Amino acid sequence: MRQARSLVVLAAAALTLAGCGGDEHAERRVLAAFFAGSPRARQLSPLFPHRSGTIACTIPVGGAGAKPLQGRCSTDISLVKHNRAVVTLTETWGRGGLAHTWFFFIRRNGTVLSVVQEGAPAPQASVS
Repeated sequence: MRQARSLVVLAAAALTLAGCGGDEHAERRVLAAFFAGSPRARQLSPLFPHRSGTIACTIPVGGAGAKPLQGRCSTDISLVKHNRAVVTLTETWGRGGLAHTWFFFIRRNGTVLSVVQEGAPAPQASVS
């Protein structure tokens, strides 16, 4: 639970520092480019909403015979400057007690510049 609170605080701080914009058209365009872009974004694409928000999701689990986890998957985007954005993907499971977050620092054309991960190990980490 403490990790989940830390992630929420970290995400709020990142969004505050980034200067959240309210340009919904630009956000959708950037998210479409992001999910169509890098191999990692394409791999995560089926789990996460392609607009800001949270949905119920089934998280694959690595390992032979492992059953998928029921969880919640959320997408958030913060447009930074004129050519940068931060896409935050968070999955929670175990009644919200466990979470993993990817912070993708990207160009608005979808090119990933860097990725920071926080939280519990992603359940699908060993899924090829």
